[in-house]
Amino acid sequence: MNNPRKKKGRREAADASLCPCGSGLALSACCGRWLSGGTSPLGAPDPLSLMRSRYAAYVLGDDAYVLATWAPETRPRDLFAPGEPRPKWMSLKILESGTAPDGRTGEVEFLAIARTPQGALRMRERSRFRREPDGRWVYVDGDQLDP
Repeated sequence: MNNPRKKKGRREAADASLCPCGSGLALSACCGRWLSGGTSPLGAPDPLSLMRSRYAAYVLGDDAYVLATWAPETRPRDLFAPGEPRPKWMSLKILESGTAPDGRTGEVEFLAIARTPQGALRMRERSRFRREPDGRWVYVDGDQLDP
């Protein structure tokens, strides 16, 4: 039987834990504000915050947030094929980030490390972001770089 009090307790425990993005802040004071069910309807305020929150969403399994923050023209139907094992994301390091002078686009270069059934995965990408007309930032695409 579902116990709403138990679910609330788990959410509070997660909110009190450190954010997976590596900021050193509690999840509720960091990316948790923007993840699905968060308190900020416009989402992350800049490309760097969006990158960090998307990483946190991957770690926490918040696929709805990852897809909702992906530009419609490049968004996949699903993040993973049925039965495909998910990487266990271990760390995120931001290498570079910036926003264009007009404030409408931005880029973030990062290195993320994960474990997969095949072994360690090092993913280095230069991601591109765009501010939508309603003010929300979305991930557009990225270039995979040598780790």
